[in-house]
Amino acid sequence: MPDQNPETNTKAPSSSTLESTSLKNVLPALETPTHVVSHGFFISRILKITLIPIILIILVLGYLVIAPFGSFSKPLMIEITSGDSLRTISTEIKNAGVIRSADLLRLMISIEGGQNHIKAGVYEFDKPANVFSVAYRLSHQDYGHTPMKLTFPEGINSKDILNIIDSKFPDLKNSASYAPDRQSVLSKEGYLFPDTYFFPPNADIKVIVNRMSAEFKTKIQKYASVISASGYTEAEIITMASILEEEVKTAEDKKMVADLLWRRIKNGMPLQVDSTLGYINGKKSADLTMEDLATDSLYNTYKNKGLPPGPISNPGLDSIEATLYPTPNDYTFFLTGDDGKTYFSKTYAEHLKFKRLYIR
Repeated sequence: MPDQNPETNTKAPSSSTLESTSLKNVLPALETPTHVVSHGFFISRILKITLIPIILIILVLGYLVIAPFGSFSKPLMIEITSGDSLRTISTEIKNAGVIRSADLLRLMISIEGGQNHIKAGVYEFDKPANVFSVAYRLSHQDYGHTPMKLTFPEGINSKDILNIIDSKFPDLKNSASYAPDRQSVLSKEGYLFPDTYFFPPNADIKVIVNRMSAEFKTKIQKYASVISASGYTEAEIITMASILEEEVKTAEDKKMVADLLWRRIKNGMPLQVDSTLGYINGKKSADLTMEDLATDSLYNTYKNKGLPPGPISNPGLDSIEATLYPTPNDYTFFLTGDDGKTYFSKTYAEHLKFKRLYIR
């Protein structure tokens, strides 16, 4: 038998022994060192210490900005007109104490659809509110009450405006300010924009007049440069527009008549329109007599040249635009027949013929 030398005859390690040895060598490397655990724990603690207070501060500030506060001794009425900017609206509501942040309200309104979705009207707030609910109300015509609907047709005069107000708000007659408020309506003839409005049940004449007046200023603003370039004052433009509103039916005919009447003024001719007489005596054109035509009044455009002292009604946009953009023509006379159509003529004989045919 050959000799078995332990030094030269060493047995090769088995595969299981190799695997065991390899795992022992590898596993320690995979274990997380103690110093890494400590470092990660330290970072986690730092984050908790710094982030939690920051989050709490944000939440508190958010609550202070969004949440309503305080109280009102009586409900607030905030009026919004179609010409108000988003900044003006949000600032007014904040200054009234309804909300805490005008900036956040503007953001919420933008999310709701923007300024174009805001509904004009008088909004009632009986207590402070958060910006979310205010933005929703402004965008969905939620006035906080059941509004009174008032419709003022184009060409309505101030006396008839007062009659409509009286019919909708009969209790206003008991108000101490009733008489001066009525006078303020009459003094704004021509400058109260005819439209459909919604007012709170407790509205007074002043609220209604201010709203109509503000709407007029908004509508007329876009014509400012045209009025300035026309050579006429705003008062002259509105006075002529009020005559067109009473004399003619369609927008096209109003432009024709506007040119005719402006030419009469330039040529030193009296306007000779029946509507100005009707303004002072309440008569329709067909009811005027020769005695009426001789009435001594500055509103008698048969006796006096030029425009009357002021508007005779509250004109709509069609009449205002016709006054500013007349259609040139060479007619001298016109009349509106019983059928509502306007008949133009170049001679007085032709004018009388149309009068016999179309006015009874």
